[in-house]
Amino acid sequence: MKRSLTHWISALALVAVSTAAIGWDLEDIRKRGQLLAGTSGNVKPIIYMNERNELVGYDVDVARFVEKRIGVPIVLSALDWKGVLPGLQTGRFDAVFSNVNINPERKQAFEFSIPYSRAVVTTIVRMDVPNVNSYKDLKGLRVGAVAGGGDSGIPAEEINAKFGPYKSYTPYTGFAEMMADMKIGRIDAAIHTDLTAAQWMKENPGVVKIVGEPYAVRYVGIPMRKGAVALKKEVDEAIRDMKKQGLLDKWAKTHFGLDNFSAQLVDQVP
Repeated sequence: MKRSLTHWISALALVAVSTAAIGWDLEDIRKRGQLLAGTSGNVKPIIYMNERNELVGYDVDVARFVEKRIGVPIVLSALDWKGVLPGLQTGRFDAVFSNVNINPERKQAFEFSIPYSRAVVTTIVRMDVPNVNSYKDLKGLRVGAVAGGGDSGIPAEEINAKFGPYKSYTPYTGFAEMMADMKIGRIDAAIHTDLTAAQWMKENPGVVKIVGEPYAVRYVGIPMRKGAVALKKEVDEAIRDMKKQGLLDKWAKTHFGLDNFSAQLVDQVP
């Protein structure tokens, strides 16, 4: 029986799956009967596990729509972020749904869809940490970020080089782990997207605040294996349909509490 958006989480998350076919464009995926996708699965409210151990969130809603468009189930595998894009590059996955920022280096390695979301890189600070008004004020503090994340670890390292040094820097496997340490005072500040920070602040009032102007605003797309031209074309059209039908705005309001979200996106890969 076909299952919509099968959630496959296992202890073998870092082992390449033997079911991945040599071909990876749309025709190959349809012949195979499933699209293999990777995600970190721990960035609430973008993509995360609910109380029933199911992947939910904005990116899951997008994936479900893409699934209907291409006509085969999407099998989502959750693993540490550091293994997600390498898994795509080595052929374990056909695509990634995990809030992936589009940048020049990644465009050389992958085919990217047009943006379906955006990431505003912000500075998150504990309420009891004084004199921090922006990312330029983190010198001498204990700072955390998600390792390798384009809206977290990478800008945190850039800020350290430009405006630091930090007292200490802690890379985390995911946002949830980082904020757990923030809550108990192991780190003073963090660098991450406004979407996830706002959701966490709503659930944990009075612990942290977002300060200053954004460090960067970046577009988010779905990366696919290089050469998957037909798949990219179909995914792009799916995203355009989501915009036309008002679904991106609906899901952004549901998950992020933001209005007119799709108006902030562009119709080309930046």
